Amino acid sequence: MSVFDAETLDAGHWAAGLRLSYLSPEQRSDEELKTLAGHHIHAHNTDYNIVASLGAAYGITHHLTVSAELPYVKRDDLREGTHAHAGGVSVNEVEQLGSVTGIGDATILAKYRLSEGEGPHFALIAGLKLPTGSTHERSIDGELLETEHQPGTGSWNPMFGAAASTPMGRVQLAASALYQFSTQGTQQTKLGDRIQGGIALSHRFGSTEPEHHHEAGTPEHHHHDEDHHDTRPTWDGFLELAGEWEGRQTIAGEVEEASGGAWVYAGPGIRFTASGWSASAAIALPVWQDIRPSHPENRYRLTLSLGRAF
Repeated sequence: MSVFDAETLDAGHWAAGLRLSYLSPEQRSDEELKTLAGHHIHAHNTDYNIVASLGAAYGITHHLTVSAELPYVKRDDLREGTHAHAGGVSVNEVEQLGSVTGIGDATILAKYRLSEGEGPHFALIAGLKLPTGSTHERSIDGELLETEHQPGTGSWNPMFGAAASTPMGRVQLAASALYQFSTQGTQQTKLGDRIQGGIALSHRFGSTEPEHHHEAGTPEHHHHDEDHHDTRPTWDGFLELAGEWEGRQTIAGEVEEASGGAWVYAGPGIRFTASGWSASAAIALPVWQDIRPSHPENRYRLTLSLGRAF
């Protein structure tokens, strides 16, 4: 679900899909947020975060596939610890900011496959995150939210990466890594650079006929082949060991030391494919994480997807 393989669409073929991601963060009490505010850390929490993404991909040549994804973001019940001085006395409070919803930043990716034949495949990936998302959302009190809480960032961020995969009968092994360079966006804010990568092992239950085209081509999708003329249903079970890292953000040239972090997760999942349609579900469970205190740690992330290849 988050690891790329190195396959590409055949020339003239395309795919489209919808992906829904639900992230459940650890819940911190108001007292914990106030304590962090007392240390000048404006930590925040939400009840949950949802990203619903619409994606499409097109095979320009047999070696080059271009994909695009547009997300819709919801952060439910955003709250943040604040620190202020009143009458010479330090006051730590928790500010209720409300729920944040809106169109997020679109992503365009190009994958170029370097290899031929039925053996191991290698591909290079390049892309760009576009500032299409909303950057003017306000709290329930009418205050403009900080950039990190907005659905969009207002920045243009280039991305580079690589992927490798090899079929082994009913089993396929894939690995990928993608690095995103952040630039300054709205409110003089530069969010941290990001790395996403991992390895995935999948097993097909059903047809093992040659495969010629892919399911939905969203930027974080695992592009898995199926034969365009084979309408027999198949099941794939897969397991990912993957991780994400985010660097510290900078606001008006000042580094926010308490921002950023990393986590590594195991992601079991299953995919059903029939007649060009594909549906899948996976859950990411943390095996290690080091999230700096401005953000909560992650409990789990559930991802559902539906795709159609043409």
